[in-house]
Amino acid sequence: MKKQLSTALAVIFCATVVFTGCSKDDEIVRVAGVTISPNALTLKPGTKNTLTVTVFPDNAAEKKVTWASSDTSVVKVDATGIITAVKPGASQVTVTTKDGNETASCAVTVETSDPISVKGEVSGVWKEFSVIHVDGQVNVPAGKTLTIERGVQVIISTAGQDASDTKIEFLINGNLYCYGSAADPVLFSVSAASRTSDNTFARLWGGIIGTTTCAEILLDHTIVEYTGAITTTTSPSATSGLFKAAGGEGMVAFNTNNPSGKYVVINSIFRNTGEDAIYVQGGTCIFSNNTFYAVGNTGGEAINVKAGCKVDAACNVMYSPNTNAFKLSNSGSSSTRYQAQINAYNNTIINAGWRRAPNDPKGGSVYCEKGALVNVFNNLIVNCMFGVKAPSFKVNNTAGPDLNSVIDYNYYASDTVKSTIVQHITNGTVTAYDGFKAGVKDVVYGTHDKAGTGVGLNDPSFVNFPFISNPILSYSFNSAWDFHLKAESPALTGGTTAYSPYFSTTGITVDGKEYKSPTPSVYFGAFGQQ
Repeated sequence: MKKQLSTALAVIFCATVVFTGCSKDDEIVRVAGVTISPNALTLKPGTKNTLTVTVFPDNAAEKKVTWASSDTSVVKVDATGIITAVKPGASQVTVTTKDGNETASCAVTVETSDPISVKGEVSGVWKEFSVIHVDGQVNVPAGKTLTIERGVQVIISTAGQDASDTKIEFLINGNLYCYGSAADPVLFSVSAASRTSDNTFARLWGGIIGTTTCAEILLDHTIVEYTGAITTTTSPSATSGLFKAAGGEGMVAFNTNNPSGKYVVINSIFRNTGEDAIYVQGGTCIFSNNTFYAVGNTGGEAINVKAGCKVDAACNVMYSPNTNAFKLSNSGSSSTRYQAQINAYNNTIINAGWRRAPNDPKGGSVYCEKGALVNVFNNLIVNCMFGVKAPSFKVNNTAGPDLNSVIDYNYYASDTVKSTIVQHITNGTVTAYDGFKAGVKDVVYGTHDKAGTGVGLNDPSFVNFPFISNPILSYSFNSAWDFHLKAESPALTGGTTAYSPYFSTTGITVDGKEYKSPTPSVYFGAFGQQ
């Protein structure tokens, strides 16, 4: 009996111990809520702020939390609640308790930096996402550098600067480095109110001008627009001897004048300019992966090269330049300005030449002249007024390019859209294939060209571009167009890799970084298959 009683007491004791242990577990104080302070915040790019989190109740056993930003490109947050504003936009910063049951958020708005106004001499750094108002003539002094970071907006006044209504120019006597990004490019423009279709060719400011002392310029992911102002006798470029002292010349979006300079323009956009987009009169240059449209009013090329330049221009999209995508000339050659040497390859050229005066024989697609040494190959030339032109090709250097030049391995495609301009009809060039035909004055065909000299011939099968219906005189560009080639495209093969660009192996070093030219591809145009 005593033995049975002892056993029963032992069972009761163990049960009591177990019951008591379970009660202690139930006494752990769990999180009931969390708050964040402040719950709304407005910051400028580059600034920081610390968010304060409170977990309830005070005696909660586990107060650890995690932090997250809904858009880290706008706002970043670290493990302690310190937030950093990155660029203009909005993001929700959320704190979550360790058990995942409780959350709180702060709505963070990042505004653009306070605008600043500049004129005269400028140098140093324009910080990312700044808004810079250029209110007068501006220049980077010789020996000085201006660096412009991503997302900066350079807004240039359209007001006349003197009694002659001289427009603002951006002279680079020293160095200019623009470091935009695909998401946040650097912008050179006019006020938002002036960015209208009526002002497409209104020539509202002068452009970026590298002078004879300019050593280096880099434009990476940079947009330049609404340029082309007519010079006056008091224009800085005219008084500096870069343009005619009497004035009356149309400025270009980007210009160089130093044969010893180094210039790299990549991943950028040139649009809405009354004259040429790029006009170089000196320097070693890489121009690649750029887009050009609405270039030139009564004249104008996307890229115009003169003596004193050594250039690789590749993988560019050139839509509806007034006269040509490329004008390549040794004009201006002298003892200090060496022979113009240009590789123009793997570019997509569309609708070039149709907006030029109809009786001007130089408008078309690519024009090579006056002793320039050119290699023009692997280009996709679509619905242009003429094929590549080179007067007296392989005959003499006086009118045409250097006798050692190569114009071959280009692909021509023509649709059925016709011009209604009387002079085009009189000239017999109402469709693109009229100007592509063999025997057209100065048009050069290479042995390996693919020539579209009939209606709708050689459709390149773009991923997204209305090849058949796009008006040939249009300069309106649709950013949704995709100039990659479909798998069935006949333009995916037939190009050459036999010619070496000048700067694909040893590149051009600008601001301490080496930039290399794209390697030639066997497909035609700027892009291969998607």
